[in-house]
Amino acid sequence: MAKRILTFAAVLVLCAAFCACPPVCGEAASLFPSPAAEAAAGEGSYVFRPKVCSVFMEEVFGKPMCEAWYNLVDAVMAGEDTFACPNQHTYDWVMGQFPRLCFPVLTELITYSYDRENSVKDGVAGFTYLVLPEEASARIAAFAQQIEKILNEALQKQYSDFEKAAALYDYFSRNYRYDFETREKQLKSYLDYTTTLRFFRNGMGICSEIAPAYSYLLMQAGVDATVMMGNDHEWSYVRIDGHNYHIDPTYAISANGSLAYLMMTDSQREKDGFIVGKCTVVSNYSQDHPHPAYAADDDSYSVIWDCYFDSILPGEHKLLCRKYSDGGEEKTVVFDCRQAKP
Repeated sequence: MAKRILTFAAVLVLCAAFCACPPVCGEAASLFPSPAAEAAAGEGSYVFRPKVCSVFMEEVFGKPMCEAWYNLVDAVMAGEDTFACPNQHTYDWVMGQFPRLCFPVLTELITYSYDRENSVKDGVAGFTYLVLPEEASARIAAFAQQIEKILNEALQKQYSDFEKAAALYDYFSRNYRYDFETREKQLKSYLDYTTTLRFFRNGMGICSEIAPAYSYLLMQAGVDATVMMGNDHEWSYVRIDGHNYHIDPTYAISANGSLAYLMMTDSQREKDGFIVGKCTVVSNYSQDHPHPAYAADDDSYSVIWDCYFDSILPGEHKLLCRKYSDGGEEKTVVFDCRQAKP
């Protein structure tokens, strides 16, 4: 197929900056820009990366699918409509599962090839643009700008992975709203308009939009994150310093700064009625791609669960939070962000 060249100038700049060799799934730190790129963007700033993924994606779907995903992203950023893909099975799962979690704007820009059942020939797969290439490039550029703005408002360069998770948790609680109207509609019938991109666009959503948005921002910041699903709910699942944790950004939005839903263990998550052993990670099609027997059993952060977020002292790697006695008396708790290490 002929190449479709993206003519929008901003995305041509993005392509030149971003289309390097794909990082390996699970090597989240490699998703940061080079020192030269950081210097060009400004001291301490985060730069949008089209190719993000997490160790969970590789553990559930396998490395070949992650590599095919990176090939697809490279193709879109270069304005092409084909990418290297080993077989039809890989194609179906990459096109169907990865965009929502790893590049939300693509869910409105590309879809399967017209001949979906024969999309892969001799290791090359085709896909279809849903909009004109110029519009696709403009939307990618606008999305990249929005993600950079969020990251640079919420995070500082020297934050540890936990501090990034805590800062974004606080950012969500202060800046986003839960979409009760859409939830009421969802309880009555299936909705096809709820997406991660809609949440970023409107600043409000339901759990199936909020959790992947939070996890996506963490991946952009170099933290391994994905989503977990169960009991008609969806939340984030992260790996920090070698340990797994549950984080529920949906509950954070309604919890007025409470840290009860940050860095939860399995037992803490189950206090809300969830049976973790029956929940699925990354994909709810566990019969095709079962996930490993994950466990979140590190309770190093339990001291903050009955506290409320105040601020982070990044130079000292300390989290300041408020705790209230039964009588309403306020106490400041200083938490060492580095205490949960392997």
